[in-house]
Amino acid sequence: MFDLIAQVLAFFYSLVPSYGVAIVLLTLAVMIVVTPLTLKSTRSMLQMQRLQPELKAIQTRYKDDRQKMNEELMAFYQENGINPLGGCLPLLVQLPVFLVLFRVVQGITRHATDAGFAGGWAAGSASSGRTDVVQLTDDHLVFDPENLPIESDMYQDLIQTNEMNFLGMDLSKTALDVVGENFLGALPYFALIVVVLVSSLVQQKQIRGRNSGAQINPQQEMIMRILPWMLPVFSFTMPAALVVYFVISNLYRIGQQGYITRSLYSGEDSLGAQARRSREEAQTKENAGGGRKQAGGRTTPKKGEPTPKRADAKSATKQKSSRGSGAGRTGKAPTRQRSGGRTTDPGTPQHKKRKR
Repeated sequence: MFDLIAQVLAFFYSLVPSYGVAIVLLTLAVMIVVTPLTLKSTRSMLQMQRLQPELKAIQTRYKDDRQKMNEELMAFYQENGINPLGGCLPLLVQLPVFLVLFRVVQGITRHATDAGFAGGWAAGSASSGRTDVVQLTDDHLVFDPENLPIESDMYQDLIQTNEMNFLGMDLSKTALDVVGENFLGALPYFALIVVVLVSSLVQQKQIRGRNSGAQINPQQEMIMRILPWMLPVFSFTMPAALVVYFVISNLYRIGQQGYITRSLYSGEDSLGAQARRSREEAQTKENAGGGRKQAGGRTTPKKGEPTPKRADAKSATKQKSSRGSGAGRTGKAPTRQRSGGRTTDPGTPQHKKRKR
């Protein structure tokens, strides 16, 4: 897989001899190839959401029989043509592809740092009469790219230079490296990082905008808030070649999300609208079910309903009031408890005799 992606990168460089353009074309090619998987994953997710009320009904009906529940769920999936893993598998397939693309782009920025190169450089300097001591850094070393075919134009050009120039930047350097050398020279690197941040925030807004009615797990909500800020932070310490990859992939995904929104979420009969109505229906049924469940199986009453403690207190108050009102109507005082467990009515002859 590494060699295949690297060959594609070398091919694009042979068409347009620019390191940055070759990375852009490679990123676009990979994104286009995995787009059908992304669309399939989104459709499967929406189909599952659309049928969620029926799925919950099956789970509730057979909650005490796990085997029967699984059988009914599988029959339901087959009847509706749903693959329960259809939303996950395409994403899992894409992940290795992007990791390989990441490593290939990172690999072309590797410099030759082995002892043989350093010894050859020192021997060449001594034969030319130089006696000063020079510390070898990446600025003195040519590239030693990984995975690229040796006979490719890109490989041959890289091993003869120590820079990957593109739009005023050396794609092999990080913004952190450049800002320590020349702050003004680091401005193009900072501009790329800003584009990464803005494009990440736009993607998040697109996704949240079309899923405004969906309930999101608090942990997932926190991740969605933090994630757009993490990539720019990482970009600050990564070679600019990888930042170019981040920028192009983010911009492509913005267009991709726009297409998904128009094709799957627009219109009342769209799959996204059906999934939204199913979520709202399920939420309405849950709210009408008598309150929210708390830990320990207790039920929190809905707004306006008395809590169990208040209800018990009111009931006790009513009972006391009823006893008092009953005594007032009969003209008799309430019975009193005597020792031994017997009760005495103040209106009995025995009570009157003792009183006399």
